Amino acid sequence: MSDAARPPEGGAPFLGEDVAQRQEGTPVHRHEPVLMPGAKPWPEAYTYVPAIRTGNTVYISGTTGTDDQGRILAPGDIAEQARQIFRKFERLLGSLGGSFADIVMTTDYYVDPTDYRHTAEVRREFFGTHRPAATGVQVQGLIRRHALIEISAIAVLGGRP
Repeated sequence: MSDAARPPEGGAPFLGEDVAQRQEGTPVHRHEPVLMPGAKPWPEAYTYVPAIRTGNTVYISGTTGTDDQGRILAPGDIAEQARQIFRKFERLLGSLGGSFADIVMTTDYYVDPTDYRHTAEVRREFFGTHRPAATGVQVQGLIRRHALIEISAIAVLGGRP
């Protein structure tokens, strides 16, 4: 990287830059890809990963209700698709020593607002009394065929008392 492209001393590192080489003694927070435990291998052609961990924060990419082979489950049933998404979140966070109690934010992308109300009971199943911040966004369609909902999340591992 040229000196002109480098951030000023003490500034934020560029993604992928080795902070330890740039500043001696500064804590290193690497962006670690997190793959879904038990799922098929992640294709190299994809330009994103299922989740990224930076320190104790986990950013979970938009996830649809697919099985471990990438097939959509329960076409036409938004509640069951949401349930499958949350099962995947549970498995991913569990592999990192976390749980649903660590989720601080979700964003739901849904196709049909009349179906979306069916996801509230599913949220209660998984979150219990924990209430993360949330945003719902109605979209015309999702990339994955037959997907009715896609959810992304942010979790802070060990962030709750």
